[in-house]
Amino acid sequence: MNRILISTTLTLAAVTPLALPGADFPENPNRISLGARFGMNFKGDFHNNAGVNPGPAAAGADHRYNDGYVLVDSSGNAGGMTWYWGYQNASQVVGDSMQFHAIESSIFSGSSANHVTDDPQFGAELMYQRVLGPLPFFSSGRWGLEGALGYTDLDLRDSRSGTGPATVTTDTFPLNGQLPPRPGYNGTFVGPGTLLGDTPTRATASDIATLASRQKLSGQLYSIRLGPFAEWNFTPHLSLAASVGLSLVPASVDYDFSDTVTLAGGGTFAAAGHSSKTELLYGPYVSATLRYDFTESWGVYIGAQFQSLTDIEQSIGSRTARLDQGTTVYGVVGASWRF
Repeated sequence: MNRILISTTLTLAAVTPLALPGADFPENPNRISLGARFGMNFKGDFHNNAGVNPGPAAAGADHRYNDGYVLVDSSGNAGGMTWYWGYQNASQVVGDSMQFHAIESSIFSGSSANHVTDDPQFGAELMYQRVLGPLPFFSSGRWGLEGALGYTDLDLRDSRSGTGPATVTTDTFPLNGQLPPRPGYNGTFVGPGTLLGDTPTRATASDIATLASRQKLSGQLYSIRLGPFAEWNFTPHLSLAASVGLSLVPASVDYDFSDTVTLAGGGTFAAAGHSSKTELLYGPYVSATLRYDFTESWGVYIGAQFQSLTDIEQSIGSRTARLDQGTTVYGVVGASWRF
């Protein structure tokens, strides 16, 4: 809300002194510009705690593991059984029981990252400008209003790895004669499903764990810019324009992660997840554009835009990703047509 108030105030402050009576600007008051747009200084803040806490070695409690889960179902685990469980690998079926593994290590707590991509995020922008009159006190200047529609393709990635001592907890739950579903099974809270005993038999051991983690923020950013502009002519062909206003950015962002933990004593545990989120981001922008007109109708331009938007955050379990566009800079280049 503060960003909306600030950007609205800036827009009104810029418009008021320029909207003074003056001579009509003669010809070609309309301009359409189309060009490439590339953004820099996008930040993806990834917080990834790949380690899990298996919970107490007791019935009627939630248990989470690197290769599955055994949770309290909608019946409250009536009769000491639950259908709210899932597992990943066939090797977890041991006789008439299911084994689950939780790996706790300092390398997981150190797997947070503040990742700033070095690669620009590419897109395009279509802008319309309407000249409303000459600039007061500037014989070679003009002012007007602009509106722009833009698109940016987002792709931020983070990869890391580490090795360190770990504690491996192995919990064994009884199947009580039940035939387990195929690996990759994910039971639900409301059920029904295959019943599993909810009282674990626990064993712990020390090992060395190696973590390989990959995370990604991707998606599309659609921008709408609105505000006033002022333009000064150095020569009949060369001009410089500045504008300020409000940006509205409908964003559709996907968060994906994949973790692989390998134990020196044997065993590999993989986890992956995906989530999507759509949100309207907003904030002020400031831009400057240098333009060269070959004729009264056609020209080319190059410029820069500074934009400060609200954040968008997504979570999957203990993993969180945040897209930070608080200090984003765009470069623009393209062609324009005046009419």
